Amino acid sequence: MTITRPMVAGAVVALAGHGLAVGFTIALATAADGGPNADLDAGGRFAALFFGLLTYGIAQLVLLGSCFALSRRLGRGSSSGLVAGWILGLATSLYYLCGGFGT
Repeated sequence: MTITRPMVAGAVVALAGHGLAVGFTIALATAADGGPNADLDAGGRFAALFFGLLTYGIAQLVLLGSCFALSRRLGRGSSSGLVAGWILGLATSLYYLCGGFGT
């Protein structure tokens, strides 16, 4: 199997979508929680976690739907790149959101 330009383009589009999904999730969870200086008692932590997971799940479903729509439109080469990029991006973003890449 050779790597083609449509495959690379599909992977780049999917990975960029994951970056947007993670950024969108972090921004909305921070805004809904009252900012970085919010008082996070037990209920506040649960609300922030629930809102973050809900936002991330919706963003992933939108991204997956976009990948399917693009793969039908762009052809077979880009669809394998979109799938590979979506899987790699999902694994990377979940690792990041679960505390990976931290200091």
